[in-house]
Amino acid sequence: MEYLSYNAGVGRKRGFDVQDALDAALETFWEHGFDTTSMQSLCRAMGLQPGSAYVAFGSKRDLFVAAVRRYAETVSAEAVALINGAPTGLGGIRAYFAHLVDAMVDGRRRWGCLITNSLVEFAERDPELAGMVRVHLANLQTSFAAALARARTEGDLRPGVGHEAAALLVAVVQGMNVMAKSRPGRQALQAVADAALAGLVPSRTAD
Repeated sequence: MEYLSYNAGVGRKRGFDVQDALDAALETFWEHGFDTTSMQSLCRAMGLQPGSAYVAFGSKRDLFVAAVRRYAETVSAEAVALINGAPTGLGGIRAYFAHLVDAMVDGRRRWGCLITNSLVEFAERDPELAGMVRVHLANLQTSFAAALARARTEGDLRPGVGHEAAALLVAVVQGMNVMAKSRPGRQALQAVADAALAGLVPSRTAD
């Protein structure tokens, strides 16, 4: 862990863990978005004075970019690992969607996905940040494509399902992320996931 120190007043210096502070900023951005999150609220969440936050992370946008990267390296990577690490291709896709629904109902994804939220918020006005988000989504699509290729080899894929199904799965995930912000409940989210999976598998394994 990386520690930095800042002047806490009266000649004292206090250390803080950079990753812990970044995680606090991530949670704040994730819940409230970029525009409605003030630097003051970020500093409160991180437990830092504004000067220390600027020294450690730069501007609000710089901090947001760091938070998105942190999200991709932790929250998203954990979910994608379920696709890549499963014994079967179809099992990996099912595990991913099961994790997604659980996180949307009982976990931090009840605020949606920081990646999805960022793309919606920055698609037009910050091409650089939007491009970074699209790279992440492309990586998710690549993982889905590899899992589908495995499922096809294993005989678990419905005949006629092509490579475009990976893009469809990403679109389903994005739609579920948007749905999650309105708290539709487990049943509604699971129904979407089940419909997406049912379109992939032969009828004999659809259940």
